[in-house]
Amino acid sequence: MEEILKEIVDKRLITLNKKGIDFGINIPEKRSAPLSIPDFNKGILICEIKRGSPSEGKMNGINNSVEWVKKYIEAGADAISVLTEEDYFFGSLQDLISIKNKFPGIPVLRKDFLLSEEEVEISYRAGADMVLLIASVLIDLDEKKDVELLKRMKRKAEELGMLPLIEVHNKEELEMVLPLKPGLIGINSRDLKTFKINRGYPFGLKKLIPEAAFIVYESGIRNKTDSYFIGSGGFNSILIGTSIIKSSDIKEKISSIKAGFLRGIENKSNFYNRIFYKIFIEKKIVVKICGITNIEDAECAVKYGADIIGFILAKSPRQIEINKVKDIINKLNSKVLKVAVVVDEHIDEAVNAVREGWLDAVQFQGDVREDIIESLNISWYKVIRVNNRADFNQSNYYSPIILYDTFSKEVYGGTGKQIDDNLLEYAKNNDIDLYLAGGITPGNAKSIISKYNPLLIDIGSGVEKSPGIKDHDKIRRLFEELK
Repeated sequence: MEEILKEIVDKRLITLNKKGIDFGINIPEKRSAPLSIPDFNKGILICEIKRGSPSEGKMNGINNSVEWVKKYIEAGADAISVLTEEDYFFGSLQDLISIKNKFPGIPVLRKDFLLSEEEVEISYRAGADMVLLIASVLIDLDEKKDVELLKRMKRKAEELGMLPLIEVHNKEELEMVLPLKPGLIGINSRDLKTFKINRGYPFGLKKLIPEAAFIVYESGIRNKTDSYFIGSGGFNSILIGTSIIKSSDIKEKISSIKAGFLRGIENKSNFYNRIFYKIFIEKKIVVKICGITNIEDAECAVKYGADIIGFILAKSPRQIEINKVKDIINKLNSKVLKVAVVVDEHIDEAVNAVREGWLDAVQFQGDVREDIIESLNISWYKVIRVNNRADFNQSNYYSPIILYDTFSKEVYGGTGKQIDDNLLEYAKNNDIDLYLAGGITPGNAKSIISKYNPLLIDIGSGVEKSPGIKDHDKIRRLFEELK
């Protein structure tokens, strides 16, 4: 069990011993509210009553939980999560009881570090319709280090008519949980050891979950762009707390996030699922070969192992017309991911190609505004040209990846030059996820990967014999170096 998680559980055991399983709260002998289970086929937004956390400290905004839930429901929340842990999250079972008494028809999740079947029953009597069961906690608490305790608690919840939400954080936990055939699985993007958010990890892990289960994306959801990509990635629900609570306009924030999520569900894409599956589950680097202008180069890139091939629609020595891109893709007959690169022209052509399904995403190389990009309802990502340290701290772009390229006053890309080593060292030391372009060749790729641990590399001119024409031997040597 990770350090902070162990601390929380150890403290909970002490509190349980001191206060009892009801934590000193007057729990009804019998449940009065009817059970209400959300329809996860429709895309469910779960908004959380959360008074604080180990990472945020105490958040003083929630004085009256019932009034906050009223705002949540009016803004479009489909269900309410009530964080009842009192020592680290400053919650209470009384919040859950009060909320369910006031809003008996709204589905309520008890989010806590539950440790026994008795706690599941207490949750039911208090009015919870769903209970969070954290796999890592219950596996480590079990003497045999297996899922028997989790299995018993899941069964107890189901016997009571409740829906258990089984939360996992990694592949190992998921593989232990799947034999239980859970109907609802939560993937938490927060690492419980460091409390760092990894927003891409749930996309990769999701590919291992059977379609029979509904999946909730938990933690780290900031805005409607995040929620759009989560919906697009095939998640059935999102659970959001901190960004709503800290918002200056709760209703607008919830409405915006829900709109983005539902829009994503309407525009499904496996683009990021495939990328993050390779990075985080297979633990391999993603390779993009960019500047493809002919079928022979495309076939060569695919043959040796490219994950993504890029077509530059922007003005460049490697520029290609959109109709030629379609012709290459039709001849290629490959499931390799295909990306169009644009600056400020040909955007409509690229977007339409993604909507039609023969391109997978658009790479925005120029200074296009995010509010323009996010209205397109497609998979996309942004290129940031790195000139100084501040360029690694872009807070105004929320695509799941940001591709970092070398800065140039003259051109937007294709410089053939690396980002300065000092800047890359800064990024590495500050734990910034590196998706790298610029100056990568068969001769230096291995060294760059060893020094900076990029998750993705984007190579164009480094495997050419002339602008727009690839050198097949260089492509072969590149992938040999990466083995």
